[in-house]
Amino acid sequence: MPVRAPTPCRHPGCPALVTTPGFCDQHRAAVHRDYGRARRGFDTERTFYQSEAWRAVRAAFLREHPLCRQCQAKGLLVAARVVDHVRPIKEGGTRFDAANLQSLCVPCHNAKTARETARRKSPPR
Repeated sequence: MPVRAPTPCRHPGCPALVTTPGFCDQHRAAVHRDYGRARRGFDTERTFYQSEAWRAVRAAFLREHPLCRQCQAKGLLVAARVVDHVRPIKEGGTRFDAANLQSLCVPCHNAKTARETARRKSPPR
């Protein structure tokens, strides 16, 4: 099988040659990082989730509720890794109220977030 000729990195001004079209190793990570940020958009709650107060509440809640709530409802015992807001903050949910928090495993949290995102983006009927 013939070998392709090296092509320049797609980053402006980078002299590196790559064997497959795209970015060199140095610029690939930065491009993926920037793409992810642009796709997610600016998250106004990002500073909240990085705060010491939230980290302390999250850790305490996971100690008290170590199992995924949704998996428990199905009769499964799965360790929780995420503390989720039952009613999202963007929809008026409280930040630190334990009544608005639930422990979830990563797959359950991702599925819940996907449903919420789809609901927000779908046109009203």
